[in-house]
Amino acid sequence: MQISRDGLQAFNLSGYEIFAEDFARTGEVVIWSKVPYPPRLGDRFNIEALGAVHEVTVCMMRTFPGGWTATCGAPDPGEG
Repeated sequence: MQISRDGLQAFNLSGYEIFAEDFARTGEVVIWSKVPYPPRLGDRFNIEALGAVHEVTVCMMRTFPGGWTATCGAPDPGEG
């Protein structure tokens, strides 16, 4: 992600940004997007982290003008 001189951040071409820096420690990632259709609680995403693909489930959602953020973690073993 690039930051311009005025402090604005260029958005990823995919329309999503995934923050997984703490995934090894917490098992959680944060996904944010400007895509107009936010996921629902319980929706699943596949992400690449720590050299492997992991399935994560939306456990907390926040919306804001122009986008949303989703905190995601490992799916509940009873789900599916």
